[in-house]
Amino acid sequence: MAGSRRTWGRTAARGAFLCALILGLASPVLAQDAPPPWPEELCAVDGELDNPYAEKTLVCVPDPEDWNGTLVVYAHGYVAPQKPLALPAEELGRVTEPGEPTLVEMLLDWGFAFATTSYSKNGYAVEQADADLDALVDAFVEGYGPLPVQVLLVGASEGGLITVRQIEQDGERYQGGLALCGPVAGMPYQIKYLGDFRAVFDYFFPEVFDFGTVDGPTFSSHDAALDAWSTYTPTISSAILEQPFRTNQLFRVTRAARAWSDPQGTAVETTLDVLFYNFFGMRDAIETTGGVPYDNRDTWYWSSFNDWRLNRNIEQVLGDDEAIRYTEDFYEPTGEVSRPLITLHTTHDPAVPYRHELTYAHRVRRSGSDDHVTQIPVLRYGHCEFSTMEVLGAFGVLVHKTGGPSVPALEEYRLTLPQ
Repeated sequence: MAGSRRTWGRTAARGAFLCALILGLASPVLAQDAPPPWPEELCAVDGELDNPYAEKTLVCVPDPEDWNGTLVVYAHGYVAPQKPLALPAEELGRVTEPGEPTLVEMLLDWGFAFATTSYSKNGYAVEQADADLDALVDAFVEGYGPLPVQVLLVGASEGGLITVRQIEQDGERYQGGLALCGPVAGMPYQIKYLGDFRAVFDYFFPEVFDFGTVDGPTFSSHDAALDAWSTYTPTISSAILEQPFRTNQLFRVTRAARAWSDPQGTAVETTLDVLFYNFFGMRDAIETTGGVPYDNRDTWYWSSFNDWRLNRNIEQVLGDDEAIRYTEDFYEPTGEVSRPLITLHTTHDPAVPYRHELTYAHRVRRSGSDDHVTQIPVLRYGHCEFSTMEVLGAFGVLVHKTGGPSVPALEEYRLTLPQ
């Protein structure tokens, strides 16, 4: 590649309500004979279910006398591009203990209608997801009886970014949004974080990867990609644990998150998380944007023990202007919000840094939209590591701020959050 010296390429009383509301690339797959995490008598699945390239949709509606008039639309997180298109059953099916209700069951029990989609594309899919979610809402309005009083959009991780952009751009269709652990400053910011981490990692640990990020391998299937990734994970873990001097510099330079209670173990976790997205996603990012959407030639890396040597020898990547402009056009929020928007984010998120929230807060203030945006930090390490109270509390804040239906359970959860 031109310009590079080295191409790099329901109500649970306790427990955590972990990422139904989470991006789940490495999450366990539901057993093939497991029942779907939604009540089939109240839900309709549409799409060519046997076609791995066809979009699938799910619409769930409570009994007419129970519906409170609100539709909740769910935007799922990033899915590796090698995987077939599928409904986010893994996310929606996650519960803390066997027998606990799922997200969809809770919402239907409280009188909400629910809808979600696989999107028409995996990987970097914000542009496609915007259109797919709009079409899903239109289909609900046309096919499921009375018009909803309001539509609320909830999204996690990449779905959080999608939620923010939709609330900014289409306040007529969506009356409020909840973005969980999302890259709310936009994908240009996120791609820069992922790219910089890989470039700095390769500088300190040049023996790990035998290919670069930009010109890395392509895979015929998700299984093939996982097999390839599994050959690198032991080497990455060993490098981080056995060379603490280099590891500390990697984290000082990149400002990636670690937990003070377990700096070594979470250093491995963070490194694997970030490099996983790079390994699986960079080729998709290039194909989606039409070029290399990352450039570090004007970046000065600092906080190593020899910044001059680092900046002299780190790989310099020449990005493509059109690709970078594409990410700015389709993947970057503006902060101009006219509807209630709630964000929930852990302060030590290794995959989507909390700095996204700070950058977005600046844009919101600059646009004069402060009254519409509520940002809720959670002092914890991990990507989307939220408790039941935190997630449902944040959703309760959204319902409250949009003047939505009165749900006593949600109000109780809302009041558990700092006011």
